Amino acid sequence: MLRRAAVIAALGIGAILGTRTIIAYAQNSDAITQRRAAMTNIAKAGTPPFKMSKGEEPFDLAKVQAGLKTYQTEAAKLKDLFPDNSKTGDTDASPKIWTARSDFNAAIDTFIATAKSAAAAIKDEASFKAEYPKVVRSCGGCHKDADGFSPRLADSFKKMK
Repeated sequence: MLRRAAVIAALGIGAILGTRTIIAYAQNSDAITQRRAAMTNIAKAGTPPFKMSKGEEPFDLAKVQAGLKTYQTEAAKLKDLFPDNSKTGDTDASPKIWTARSDFNAAIDTFIATAKSAAAAIKDEASFKAEYPKVVRSCGGCHKDADGFSPRLADSFKKMK
């Protein structure tokens, strides 16, 4: 009888712990899904201006400005989308985000400020050619070949397609 009670108690504790694990994983998955969505929105908004910068599409001020606005809006969400319980799972985020949080937040702030500055400065194709490379370099604040907060920019774009 005592053995049966111990087995039932163990199963009950396992069920409770299993539920907590599922809840923790759901929180993890939600943050990862939200940050992936923000990055996908940034990538989609950046595709036309990037192609324009390479001469693959004609200059279109409205598309450039829309992209820069999306950068600012979506990037502003990122600081809150890396809670401690989202270090693992289906993520490409570097552990460096959690060990160098102030540097990560500064990189996001720089990206937002650069996009905002470019939005104010870009009025035509000539100003686009002068300012947009600064925005792309700012993306590199996180997306570096080595020791970055996430994979190289080109690798990130490939994964999102």
